[in-house]
Amino acid sequence: MNTTVQYIGDWGHILAAALFAALSIWTGRRFVTERAGKLLVAALALTSAWLLSIAFGGVDRLESGVMESLRNCGWLVCLFVLPNRFGGQASRQARGARPLYLALALLLVAQSGVDLLANLAASEGAHIIGLADSAIVLRILWAIGALLLTQRIFIACPARVRAGIAPLAAAMTAMWGYDLVLYGAAFFNAGGMVKMLYALRGLNMAALAPVIALSSRTVRNAALQPSRVLAWRGLGVAVGIILALLILSALMALGNGASPVARTLAAAVLFLAVAGTLLFVPATRLHRTAKVLAAKHLFRHRYDYREQWMAFADTLGGDAHTSIHNRALKAMADITQSSCGALLLADSAEDGRFVWLAEWNWKGEHPEALQFAGAQYARMRAKGWITDINEARVGNEPLPLWLAQERSAWALVPLVHFGEQIGLVLLGHPPITRALDWEDFDMLRAAARQVASYLAEARGQAALAEARRFEEFNRRFAFIMHDIKNLVSQIALTARNAERHADNPDFRADMILTLKDCAERMNTLLARLSQQSGRAEQAVAPFALGDALHGLATQSLLVEGDRSLLVRADRAALAQVLGHLVQNAVEASEAGAPVLLRIEPTSDEAVLQVIDHGCGMSADFLRDELFRPFASTKQGGFGIGAYEARELVRAMGGSLTVESALAKGSIFTIRLPLAQPHAETPLSTGHGRAA
Repeated sequence: MNTTVQYIGDWGHILAAALFAALSIWTGRRFVTERAGKLLVAALALTSAWLLSIAFGGVDRLESGVMESLRNCGWLVCLFVLPNRFGGQASRQARGARPLYLALALLLVAQSGVDLLANLAASEGAHIIGLADSAIVLRILWAIGALLLTQRIFIACPARVRAGIAPLAAAMTAMWGYDLVLYGAAFFNAGGMVKMLYALRGLNMAALAPVIALSSRTVRNAALQPSRVLAWRGLGVAVGIILALLILSALMALGNGASPVARTLAAAVLFLAVAGTLLFVPATRLHRTAKVLAAKHLFRHRYDYREQWMAFADTLGGDAHTSIHNRALKAMADITQSSCGALLLADSAEDGRFVWLAEWNWKGEHPEALQFAGAQYARMRAKGWITDINEARVGNEPLPLWLAQERSAWALVPLVHFGEQIGLVLLGHPPITRALDWEDFDMLRAAARQVASYLAEARGQAALAEARRFEEFNRRFAFIMHDIKNLVSQIALTARNAERHADNPDFRADMILTLKDCAERMNTLLARLSQQSGRAEQAVAPFALGDALHGLATQSLLVEGDRSLLVRADRAALAQVLGHLVQNAVEASEAGAPVLLRIEPTSDEAVLQVIDHGCGMSADFLRDELFRPFASTKQGGFGIGAYEARELVRAMGGSLTVESALAKGSIFTIRLPLAQPHAETPLSTGHGRAA
């Protein structure tokens, strides 16, 4: 056992000496021109020399005691110079602590004197009673004074400087705190424990070298701010090491001085204490409690804003299968580690009334809605006022009866978006019940604005989807009204002609065909009107183009090309498109002027062109108005004929384009897929009238 302890002690001190030597060289190269840097290099070099003296000479030699006093002197000078770099309160505190500096300096001189006297007495074989205890007491007093001075200087430094010198202050505190424990054990003659502490002293100093390296930026006034996660995990490791050392020390003390029965009882009590803590203390609650206490006492701010905001954004924009309301509520509750929460949305029918919408981990009953007084509602809406419910109860502020009696409620956060209050978030108590402070208010207010914007966007998306459904219905109805207008015009024309040609058998036969065609088209319109979606699936099938031309009976239409050409499209929809284009061409032309329908096959398409030589259209009208719904130049027109025609052709897998010029006429070109590949052939020159 003694050999192992000696081995750990020697190599631990050698490792620490090497680390401090390397650190002194690295620091000297970076800051050799600055006084604070030079002093830090001197303190590091003295620490390395002291560690080497212990590793190769042991702790009982005069050289080791003197080097320890020189090490302490180096760090004391650093503490004296450091506050003067920052001026202000730190410098004033340093001047006020001069008596403490003087006392520590005298203690160092006394330590060296006692060590020298003890060495002379030992060399002459004399024994001075109490000399060894005096040396230990002086070192205990030094450690206590150095800890007090370190704490005083650290607190006196400006807030912007503390983050930079925190690693250095922590290293000094750990170094002299370990010395205090070590010399305290030596004063009480805790034999085996003292040997173990002496052996572990080197490893302790080796662990402090990287911490001191973090402070190297301090001499340049650059504040080093390690992340809160790193600080939290480092604190956990430090606590674990301290607990392990305490348990190990207790076991060693029992092993050295207690009877077998006492050792057995003590070991049983220690085992039961550890096991009971692990079994009966909830790990989650213990972790949260420790985290809250650490954030309250060790960090400048309660929240790590970067990590907190990233977690907030991840939760808010996370699982798409979870509703935005549940995600928003969970994101708000995670900020304060609330145990439960609820989301209430504003009732548009009444100011100050909020409807219960979503909840998270909420226990017990809850009302369907909460009604707030006018003054409180106005304050929440105007200022985004966050309510500490416990404080409101104490101050007798007006609260809804259920909220005033609900003990699990902790904070009430309004969700305000551009002056409109969208809702409220009700948060439950965190693991450690506390009052809301300014950091809670600022954090929750910022998060509430983000949540309010998300909820407002979600509400806008829902309204937009509903408006689109209405728009689709209106568009479908407008198409049908347009077609009905065309049918009414056709029936009215037939009725007027019947007054003059009712006795003509050919006219009566043509009138019957026209009425049948109108009835068929009306039935088609009724079928389209009854459909639940925007447009029914097109009845796309192969057919000859001539089958779609029967309803185009007019004396002024000429058809040029192969009517038997097979295309793959919807016959009824194509007939409707051609009817509209031909009707528009006739209306745009002079009375009696012919309109040409030309059919041209290509390798994979059928090209249909409706050509007139009427008034034509301007380039601006073609670009901006022709295919824009509800824009019409006709008196009483709906302005959707061209738009509907293009949409019908696109639904069949084709395209509709237009070429036009003022006073020269227009060409509407329809391209549809052929039912089967077709070789390029010369255009047919046959002319004929529409059937």
